[in-house]
Amino acid sequence: MAITKAEKVAYTNYVKEHQQDIEKSRSRLKEITNKMKSMRSIAGYFNIEAIIEYIKIIKIYLKMNDISKDMLGQKNETYLNNARKEIYKVLQLAEEVVGNDLDRSLKENEEYLIKIEKINSAQILNLLTLIQDVIARLIRGFGEGSKWKWSFVDIQGRMAIVIRNFINFSALQKTRDPRKPFFKERRDLLKLCKSNLNNAAQQFRTRYEVSTNVPADMIKSIELLSALRKINILSGETEESDKLKNTIDALRQRLEADEKKKNKKKKKE
Repeated sequence: MAITKAEKVAYTNYVKEHQQDIEKSRSRLKEITNKMKSMRSIAGYFNIEAIIEYIKIIKIYLKMNDISKDMLGQKNETYLNNARKEIYKVLQLAEEVVGNDLDRSLKENEEYLIKIEKINSAQILNLLTLIQDVIARLIRGFGEGSKWKWSFVDIQGRMAIVIRNFINFSALQKTRDPRKPFFKERRDLLKLCKSNLNNAAQQFRTRYEVSTNVPADMIKSIELLSALRKINILSGETEESDKLKNTIDALRQRLEADEKKKNKKKKKE
């Protein structure tokens, strides 16, 4: 069905209203950046503040796409792409706070989290849930056949690492009493972490099998599962840890076998 002029005008007017909200957030982001430059000792808190503003912007872009589908019957690739670009800024800001390394010890997280020690577990959980939500909405917005499909795997991988690095595992071990403040939030944060590490590992494995056949993807899957296994060991989940070890060993063996096949094929050629 063709889009009428009235529908186009109504959508344009709707977008104008929300563009103003985006500009307000952009203005606040400039203020935050200026403060960050002059108060480096509390830069971590400004990073979190900036992330929240970017999430507001992303939500608006996603909403404008949703309205485009409702009013015009088609998704708006421009707004979806704008949201996608802002996601990378969110991840970069988060990584500036807690790092993007996956192979460091779980205890080392404390050294990063000290920079934002006044932010409690409930606030961290809420922040990470917000980020995960907009990423999920963005992926749904683009749809299964999107050209960005496989690039979202990298986003999900970075998100899984960010969540892992936002957890104070030492505090988690010390506060297992349900009567302690934020017990539920810490438990939910750990659950979120484990779920994301496992899902991201599966995504990299799928990309390897279906799309790239590049060893780096399988290696990343193994690294994510290894990180998950460390958490299971710390939590005393022996059975889960053993299952993961078997899975990791199987993936390593498969990768080695695949590489041998490739090398044989090259020699024949």
